[in-house]
Amino acid sequence: MQCALAQGTTPPQYRYLILFKDKQANSYSLNQPQAFLSTRALNRRTKMQIKLSEQDLPVSPTYINQLASQGATVLYPLKWINGAVIKTEPTNLKKILEIPAVKGLYKNMALDSVSGIQTNAANRKISNESLWDYGVSFAQLTQIGVDIMHQKGIHGENTLITLLDDGFLDANISPVLAPIFNEKRVLATLVTDPTEKNVYNGGSHGTEVLSTIAGQANGKLYGTAYMANFALAQTEESQHELLIEEVNWLRGAEWADSLGTDVLSSSLGYTTFDNSKYDHTYRDMDGKTALSSKAATWASQRGIICSISAGNEGSSNWQFISSPADADSILSVAAVDRTGIRASFSSIGPTFDNRIKPDVAAMGLATIASLPNGTINAFSGTSFSAPLIAGLAAGLVQANPSKNAWEIMQAIRRSGTLATKPDNLLGYGIPHFERASQIINPILGTEPKTTHAVKIYPNPVSTGEAIHIEHDQVMPMTLEIISSQGTVIQTLTNITSISEISLPPFVSGKYYFRFTSDSGSQTIPVLLNL
Repeated sequence: MQCALAQGTTPPQYRYLILFKDKQANSYSLNQPQAFLSTRALNRRTKMQIKLSEQDLPVSPTYINQLASQGATVLYPLKWINGAVIKTEPTNLKKILEIPAVKGLYKNMALDSVSGIQTNAANRKISNESLWDYGVSFAQLTQIGVDIMHQKGIHGENTLITLLDDGFLDANISPVLAPIFNEKRVLATLVTDPTEKNVYNGGSHGTEVLSTIAGQANGKLYGTAYMANFALAQTEESQHELLIEEVNWLRGAEWADSLGTDVLSSSLGYTTFDNSKYDHTYRDMDGKTALSSKAATWASQRGIICSISAGNEGSSNWQFISSPADADSILSVAAVDRTGIRASFSSIGPTFDNRIKPDVAAMGLATIASLPNGTINAFSGTSFSAPLIAGLAAGLVQANPSKNAWEIMQAIRRSGTLATKPDNLLGYGIPHFERASQIINPILGTEPKTTHAVKIYPNPVSTGEAIHIEHDQVMPMTLEIISSQGTVIQTLTNITSISEISLPPFVSGKYYFRFTSDSGSQTIPVLLNL
């Protein structure tokens, strides 16, 4: 990184992601998880049979102190990647990298280096042009069956929804959002931008998005899960587009996990940055490359339903979904109009590794939402379709307390209007509460058999070992991993004729792999050893 400085001036401070070699010299232990995870978070893992791993351990406080002792300002640690975001002068970086516990610098760069390139924030504004009468929020609710959900007395009560956005300007004084503050249902807030004091001084985009889930304006707008509990995280920095924002997203996801979040909603996406040499390419959209995509996958592995905007690049040269919408085991959400027709701006799939994306769709063209001052308006973008699905997911979590996140996500997909023939424009289509409920709680019947043999090896398999799958189907199959108690604990789509998968950190024991296609299903017992 080169920086032109006037003689005698102080070098500017930059933010860096420092990675550590290990988690030794640590006061935290997997035997006492209550020291770093909430009871709610631990209960979610118990329910879903997800064991704790070293990745869940906080970063060693000793290592954090070592960074501070070398003159760095530690902004926040990141346990899933075993690192910490610091702020320091470039001239001080060499000394920090010489600390024995330090592995190195993420991507060998400053996270907010712009190399003199102008911000493109003006290109990322959301249109708030009113497209129709404001009293029609029922269209976005009835399209996905949330009106039926509400009629059944399900409004998201006792669920926790975490939003990651650019801030929630004046949300705490908005008349449309007043109930969630008056009833003390905003349980926590997080600020990652060191220039912001609280989430309510940030951007307005998060406030508008929040209103589609939590808003209450009688006769004008009701959110999909307006009685839920909420956690609000500012991770986006609206004045620029920098790689630090993907790191902030990871911080927000870790925080959401520690709170015991049921559903994470994010209307953010990353493809290009103010410094073009850090831009993502379509090749990066494989769910495994971009840091925010890794973070979304890690959140899903811990039992959080992630509803993420597919992106608004469908009419651009890019066209494709952005990170973290390319992550596996999450719901990336496309945009349609009130009649179910795809919005032309809605980003398309597939992922670079040829998985179906987006997953589902909801109303993102002229969606009814609220400005920070309480004015009801119509907005467009997948920013507004994703939170609608988040509210639907929260309702299904409330209605089905014994079911896990993967079962609910798969039910949402299978309830879509294109479930029998998903595509890369709208995925499985527009889901519906009633259809999803019937899928989660079906009338028991005989499971059809398939004549297509599936082979799995190795079996037994050890933790961390890749599982190889072979089948002779022309079309990809769906895999449901079922515990010995009969609970679906993970669902994977697009299992091709030759596939390789890695399991999340499940407890050891016997599992059942159920493969499903149009011609039937086949179930194979698999033994997992520690």
